[in-house]
Amino acid sequence: MQPIKTIKNETCRMCDGREFDLVVDLGEHPLVNSLIEKKDLDGTEPTYPLVVNRCRKCSLVQLTDLVDSEEIYRNVDYLFFSSDMPTLKEYFDEFAAEVKSRFIQNTEDLVVEIGSNDGVMLQHFNGVCRILGVDPSANVVLRALKRGIPTMSEFFSERMGRMIAREWGKAKVVMGSNCIAHLNDLRGLVRGVESLLAEDGVFIVEANYWGGMVKNTNYSLIYHDHYSFFSLKNWQDFAPQFGLHVFDAVVTPAQGGSLRLFMDRGNRPATDRLAALQKEEEDTKLNTLETCKQYEQNVWSVAKKLRATLEDLKSQGKKLAGYGAAAKGFTILRCSNIGKEFLDFFVDDSPAKQGWYTPLDHIEIISRADAAARTPDYFVILAPNYAKVIVEKEKAFHDAGGKFVVPIGNIDIL
Repeated sequence: MQPIKTIKNETCRMCDGREFDLVVDLGEHPLVNSLIEKKDLDGTEPTYPLVVNRCRKCSLVQLTDLVDSEEIYRNVDYLFFSSDMPTLKEYFDEFAAEVKSRFIQNTEDLVVEIGSNDGVMLQHFNGVCRILGVDPSANVVLRALKRGIPTMSEFFSERMGRMIAREWGKAKVVMGSNCIAHLNDLRGLVRGVESLLAEDGVFIVEANYWGGMVKNTNYSLIYHDHYSFFSLKNWQDFAPQFGLHVFDAVVTPAQGGSLRLFMDRGNRPATDRLAALQKEEEDTKLNTLETCKQYEQNVWSVAKKLRATLEDLKSQGKKLAGYGAAAKGFTILRCSNIGKEFLDFFVDDSPAKQGWYTPLDHIEIISRADAAARTPDYFVILAPNYAKVIVEKEKAFHDAGGKFVVPIGNIDIL
């Protein structure tokens, strides 16, 4: 596999600040969603710096060494399909119900979703109002179209926002769920949203929450797809530059803790939960360099503990396998230098990933059914935000004496 284009950001993508402080340097990592076909196992995959910095001017935590997003989403088949994740489907059921009850009034209202994937969210609005998805991954968009979800295979931008407004009219709701962190041009994004949004419209963002990452010492969300890690304060400072204001905010369980923000043109009063979250960030000094330095120490402490735990299990002759070939899991393993000498295979429920191999270590990914003949003593849960769901699902394995390792936080063995 040939190395792909990288970009060095010299300025902050929110405030154009030019001075940064190091948060954590995780070393060289492969692209976590670039799984390997069996025919390519003789090759070697390139790695890229995974360095997190904090802007001194606005406190945005971000990557400054970027892999070209065209290569991640456009020039290869993107192997993450939201509909393959039952827990995500349930989550979007609840999310969509809230949006419909609060903001949708008639069938002529337009909902535009940025990063709509295969339409798992927009399907809830089909027949309720007009819908349009925008996603750069052609293979993902094809699945959405087959499901009857009108979707454009493009990156959302200022140009796209204006074009959609011309052809579809103004949108009552523009939303982006765990995709905004994937964008480098945040100014172009918000300018596009502002041009598309109706006067009484709402812009809903859900993204990686820096507060949750700090609280849980969660570094699994750090990989090349994610350019930014947001706080409420970041958006309260940023959005008004484009005539938008945050009027509501809540931390959700998605991705181990996501920040959901509601913005409009200043038409709605601020909610109590917005004020509560703002106070929490201030009380915990979330946006300070001091917090970043403590986070760095905690990350390496957890990474060392995970390796020591797995080394101990292997020394006892235990068989280990990975549960979930998730992007976040590959970051966890790489930071602890854990590869095929520890894990015999991965299981994953997504048919799109089965039969492929992990980058660098080339560990096979198989279905849970195929794993029945190779049952390990321990599964390392590599989608740790779904640990509870996985343990409940695998009751028979657990009742038979099988155990699980949760590889973040306290490194719990269940």
